[in-house]
Amino acid sequence: MRRLTTTRQRLLLLTACSVASGMVFSTRVWAQTAPAVDAGATSDTYAIHIAKVKKLYKELLLKEKNVTAAVSEISHDQIKAEGVQGSIQSLLKQTPSVNEYQQNIGQGVPVLTVRGVRNSQLAQTLDDIPLQDLLSGGQGSFLNNNIGSPITLGQISGSTIYPGVAPPDKSGFATIGGTIAYRTKRPTSDPYVEVFGGYGSFNTSNLGFELNSGDIGTQGPNAPKVLLRYSHTYTDGYIDYTNGRYDDMLFAADKPYDDGLSKLTATVIYNRGNAYLETSPLPVPLTQANSQTFNFPKSTTYNRQDDTYLTAILGVEQYINPSLVASAKAFYIHTESDQTNFINPSINPGAYNPAEPYGVDGQALAQFYSTSNFGPGNTFYKPGLFTYNPAAVFGTTYAGISSTQTNNHTTTVGFTPKLNIFLPHNNITFGGLFAKETSAGSQYLYGSDPMPEIPGYNSFALGGGSQRTIYTAFLSDRIDLMNNKLHIEPGVSITGVYSSSKVPLSYFNPSYKLSNFGRVAEPYLGVSYNLPYDTTVYASYGKGARFAPVADYSKGSAGSSTAAPNPEIVHAYQLGLRYDTSRLYLNADVYYQKVTSAFSFYTNYNTGLSSYINVGVEQFRGIEGSAKYRLTPAIELFGNASYNQANYLNSFAASVTPFQGQFGYAFKGNPVASIPDWLANFGATYNKGPYSLRVAGQYTGQQTTTFDYAPTNAAYIPGTAQPASGFPGIQYALTTSPDTSFKLPAFLTLNVLAEYKVPVHFERIKEVTLSLDVKNLLGLKYYEHFYNVFQQIAGPSTGATPYLATSPYAAAFYGPPRSVFLSVSAKF
Repeated sequence: MRRLTTTRQRLLLLTACSVASGMVFSTRVWAQTAPAVDAGATSDTYAIHIAKVKKLYKELLLKEKNVTAAVSEISHDQIKAEGVQGSIQSLLKQTPSVNEYQQNIGQGVPVLTVRGVRNSQLAQTLDDIPLQDLLSGGQGSFLNNNIGSPITLGQISGSTIYPGVAPPDKSGFATIGGTIAYRTKRPTSDPYVEVFGGYGSFNTSNLGFELNSGDIGTQGPNAPKVLLRYSHTYTDGYIDYTNGRYDDMLFAADKPYDDGLSKLTATVIYNRGNAYLETSPLPVPLTQANSQTFNFPKSTTYNRQDDTYLTAILGVEQYINPSLVASAKAFYIHTESDQTNFINPSINPGAYNPAEPYGVDGQALAQFYSTSNFGPGNTFYKPGLFTYNPAAVFGTTYAGISSTQTNNHTTTVGFTPKLNIFLPHNNITFGGLFAKETSAGSQYLYGSDPMPEIPGYNSFALGGGSQRTIYTAFLSDRIDLMNNKLHIEPGVSITGVYSSSKVPLSYFNPSYKLSNFGRVAEPYLGVSYNLPYDTTVYASYGKGARFAPVADYSKGSAGSSTAAPNPEIVHAYQLGLRYDTSRLYLNADVYYQKVTSAFSFYTNYNTGLSSYINVGVEQFRGIEGSAKYRLTPAIELFGNASYNQANYLNSFAASVTPFQGQFGYAFKGNPVASIPDWLANFGATYNKGPYSLRVAGQYTGQQTTTFDYAPTNAAYIPGTAQPASGFPGIQYALTTSPDTSFKLPAFLTLNVLAEYKVPVHFERIKEVTLSLDVKNLLGLKYYEHFYNVFQQIAGPSTGATPYLATSPYAAAFYGPPRSVFLSVSAKF
């Protein structure tokens, strides 16, 4: 019994050390250096053993202070502070240089930037496997996978943010702005059952349970453990007519062996979200005339998404000897995004409607085509694809195409091997990523929801698909010199990517396939040096690359082909100073990131040609600082702040905001729109006895907005090759550009989380916790995203999309109003 108890405590302590450090190589190294405790060990022997382990733990923490880059850690308390209202993206806004906004409670259409770089350009990992969409980046292509997520707040134990370029063994796939590394919640040795639920603003409710088996059987440190968690959330949404429901399930199992030095792991996550959402910001005159939460009623228009995510991961970590540890993970990810769009045919989107002076944007295809396109003998009549006659079935063409159904699904399989070699002054890591993602989809038109989905009858796009195969190998080293004061972290990754796109059969073209193979080498070098008084100076350089979205592998509607772009490239530099003690933590750094070969996209609506090229150059530079101070054993103060300046270094057609779907033209020197200049977090926590309190403020600084050039501009005159507006050779239906004359005002929100652990006297109940979570305590009314736009109306049979030349109006997303959520949990 003595051996079982002491070994278990030893392993638990070592595991805690590993989590605290975030170092993938630490746990087994420290475990193998600790002397074994035999079955006859005395209490004195055990005390000596624990003392040695604590010494190793101290050395581990010292290594963490020597990190060669600016890294932010998300703790369990920060996850808890987000509550039901938040998402895995809003969680990240608690760290420097991260901005995020979303449309709804929970996982609802998040828009994220890190140091000004948007979500689709960032890498995301889950337990070291790639989490982002490999074909398009981020959550996928425009208006896909906007509801729910492969992983949710209740399913993670923490997260690490590596802004810029991370070391090769942590960088993930295809990033030019940073890596977000999530970690799943794992089972623990002590068994428990937790039941939780709550209710709050906007008719939001949450109910679920978490079952942790603890150690199963009598195998001591080799005992298997299992965790099962389920959660259901419903909300009406703080924006009118955006109700949604979410179901999240996590299964995690760990099976240690070799006296706990090696381990098998299994993870299965099944999440689903079904909700209504806004496809674009709403006209400000309408929100001002009605309410902050105004939205078009569902009888006018709606966009509904039903998104599901299945993730399965099998892992092994094998201790071989004191100098060698091998690990590998095999994974499978499947997502389905089914989208339904509706627009009331009485609106007649093909003409100006005085009843709707600002237009109605529901992304239904009826908005983009005129009635003359449909019916036998017309543009869209194509045997084998689309033979549906909407006017014959529903009386009028617009009535017959009022609903659009778009179905997309992706499947990813992959393998991530890794080998760690531990030498006296080196920690060397070899590894790789081998993965393949495939996608397919279809689209249907009809006059009702639900609708029949009959290929060859009402199918508007059919038979397409994309795939991307990734081959990555990396080498990373950590060298400790000068009596462990100088730390050098060189590394390199080499990636080859084969991509292909089979464009679906459509009225534009027959189905066809485009493909290419690209490769890139990404070096990294980080250095840190330990100065006196617990201070470390550090610097790093890294090159990152992002491969083009597979959707860019296409021809224009006129049939002219364009070459698929090469990767976007970033060269990222940072220099910082860190002070770290048990009571006070301080960090400050400066960074510079230059993006070259940035993707440029435009469509010439006169010719139907779409062009995808690499011509853009951007820069992101700024400063960051963060601090934590333990004022008393019960009170901790925290804060961080960052300043960012993002600019275009040349003129090119660009995606001008982090919000997908806004394409336009950026001029040299223009600021990158929708990137706040200043971001800050500040607050305090109090934990004593059964009481805990967290008060946190978030400041979001001014940000540049965008505007549309007038459709009467020379840029829109047919046949103008070099329009007077200065858009060289580009013929746009609308050209959106950064608006240097107006900035969205800054805003400050205040959030409060209070908890009380109720004394219980029932034998089977371990604890009962009551919590009050208040977001935007001061009830501030503010905009999160804002621009000036013209009304959109339908185009002629060529598929063009001209716009009505009326006066522009402002459109915006409002920030969440004050919300209150009460919850209770009981642990058995």
